[in-house]
Amino acid sequence: MVIEHFPEIRRLSSAEKLIFVSELWDDLAEHPAELPVESHVVEELDRRMQEFKNAPERFTTWEEIQQKILGSRA
Repeated sequence: MVIEHFPEIRRLSSAEKLIFVSELWDDLAEHPAELPVESHVVEELDRRMQEFKNAPERFTTWEEIQQKILGSRA
């Protein structure tokens, strides 16, 4: 486990750990191309995209979902 190599992390408070995780996540998000993606995930995304291309009318847009959930507040 990675945390075993960084024992100082265990000494952080819960709030500090959340900040650390947030900053770590933000750092990862800055370089998405460097993140490993397993082949089965890519295959599933490709399958879903093809399904969408074949019948886009079967899908709901994010805006439609927000409208359904939030109604006039959106």
